[in-house]
Amino acid sequence: MVSRRAARVRAQATIDVGFVSGNDKFTAPLLDFSPFGLSVKTSREVKTGTIFKLGVRSGNDCFRAAAIVRALIPSGFAVEFLSMNPTDRELMRRHYGRMQMAARAAKTG
Repeated sequence: MVSRRAARVRAQATIDVGFVSGNDKFTAPLLDFSPFGLSVKTSREVKTGTIFKLGVRSGNDCFRAAAIVRALIPSGFAVEFLSMNPTDRELMRRHYGRMQMAARAAKTG
């Protein structure tokens, strides 16, 4: 079993993640999210090791990061964040906190 650095939070609402790599641009719905990476659902073929610039919008906030494809999963792929500026890191942490609260509310609701 793989030990995780942080809990993954499953998306409770549709949140699209935008990806850019060279001339390749697409969006895919978020499956789950942690402070270290995320996974998306897509039939688009990508290769492990591909580096993307990505953006995630949550309300009025949008964080951006450089990320690398670490795993191909049956319904899509997972990336690990490589870098983001301090402002984007703070926005990402806020987004993660909101997703944690939504997941807790869904469990108790």
